[in-house]
Formats: sequence, structure tokens, C-alpha cells
Amino acid sequence: MEALVILGGWIAAVAGVGVGITRPWKSPAARDPRALIPATLVAAWVIGSGFMAYRQMMADGAWTGATIAIAFVPAKAIVLSLLAYAAGRTFRSARMTGERSFRNWMLPGALAAVLIYAVGSDVAALHTSRLERHAANPALTQDQARDLAQKIRRGGAPRGEAAAFLGNPKCPADLLAEYAASTDPYWRTAVARNDAIDPAVAARLARDADEQVRFYLAFNRKLPADILTQLAADSSDSVRDVVVWTGGLSDESFDRLVNDPSAKVRATAALQPRLSKTQRDKLRSDPEQRVRDAAYRYGGE
Repeated sequence: MEALVILGGWIAAVAGVGVGITRPWKSPAARDPRALIPATLVAAWVIGSGFMAYRQMMADGAWTGATIAIAFVPAKAIVLSLLAYAAGRTFRSARMTGERSFRNWMLPGALAAVLIYAVGSDVAALHTSRLERHAANPALTQDQARDLAQKIRRGGAPRGEAAAFLGNPKCPADLLAEYAASTDPYWRTAVARNDAIDPAVAARLARDADEQVRFYLAFNRKLPADILTQLAADSSDSVRDVVVWTGGLSDESFDRLVNDPSAKVRATAALQPRLSKTQRDKLRSDPEQRVRDAAYRYGGE
């Protein structure tokens, strides 16, 4: 019901602004209903595709993206529909003058080109998103996973689709090992996101020179204890801040994070239910206010 209210609000906002700006229609070209056809079609496309994207973000739990979309989609629809109206109106004006000079058709042609580019970009983005969602789907059949692996090996998969499949538990182990050894950190990061990677591959990534690779590896909740211990001692406080959430972390490593030199890490440690009374009391007397607040709020009694 809430989504339908938002959809109705988008339609009302776009229609209201569009009519308010385009009226009054004083010229014959502006009065021609055919000048409104491109604007109506473009507005319908932007609102329709935007609504589908909004629903998908809500389903994925991407609340920030969904919140931004509530304002972004109608604003985009207004801009592109007015651009389409201007294109339709100038085309009609050019036809009514009967002139065939380049100068007469330059403005409508430029407006149409911008419009085609904008809509074409949306179509390409939707196609790319569909490919990536399919590649990341953990419910892929063995045949689908094999076909995707072959497509990637042949170099026929777009970069985003290949990266999405490397993060899929259905991705073959040999393909993960191959990309984990890539010189491009983009591919090593994609492999690090996969919870099903071989421990030997995970151990290599835990020593990776790129902080982002180690950061995404720290989200893996199936890592062996020795790798978790290594990540808990990582030089990056962002990596340590992520790994502190891992339930499989040894008591010794967790205690080291409770006493971490970074207030950011200590504040995250203060949120953990595994805190002992001694650890909780220590964090409640931490020199940093945000650590003390976290310990008092979530640390129990």
C-alpha cells in the first residue's frame, strides 16, 4: 500500500509540474496534442522503471537508496519529460515553418539526442542490473553456474556480471583461485566477498596489500580461526572493526579488540553480546565518550 501511495505521489507531482510549466499554450505548436506525446511516454518510462527499482531496493533492504529514489525519480521524470516536450514542440514548430535549413532543425535534433542518450542509459543500466542479479543468485542451477563460468573464462561477461558471479557460492573453486591471483584488486575484492572460498585462497587474501580486499574478506563468517586472528591484528582499523562482529573470533583476539588503540574498534566491541563483565566495565570507563555510550547502551547490566 505504501508503495502505491508513493507511485501515486510521483505521478501527481510530475503531472502537476508538467502542466504548470507548459501552459498556457499560445503557439499552434504548443497547442498541438502531439507535442505532449513524447513527454508522456518519457514520464511513464522514468516512473515505471524507477518504481521497479524502488521495489527492488526495498526488497533488498537498501533503505538509503530507496529513500533517495523517492525524491530522485519524480525529479528525473520532470526534467526528462520537459525535455521531451521541448523536443516535440520544436519539431512541430520546425515542420510548421516548412524550412529545411540545418539551423531550423538544430535545436530539436539536439534535444532529441540528449533524450535518446538519457533513456538509452536507463535501458543499458537495467540490462546490466538484470545480468548482475542473475549472476549473484545463489539458487543458480549447476548448468547455469557452469555456463556463467565458461562465459567468464571466454571473456564474454561484462565486468559487473563477472564480479557478481565471483561472489556467488556456486562459483567454481578453480575460477575463484584464478581471480584471487589477479593483479587487479577489483577481482581480488570480488573473490573476497565469497563466503565459500577455499581456506588457502582466504589466507592469501588476508595478506593482500590492498586494504579493501582485506576489508571485504573480514565480512566472511566462515573463515578458519587462524585467519580471523590474523584479520583481528590487521593494520587497518576498518578491517578490525568488521571482524570484531564475527562470532568465531577467539576469546584472546576479541579481548585484544576490546583493548584496541582505535576508539572506532572499541566502540564496535562494546556492542557485542559476548562481553564479559570485566570487559564491559573497562569499556564503560573508556576515555572516549562514544565507547562509553555504546558500552552502557548495549552492554547489559
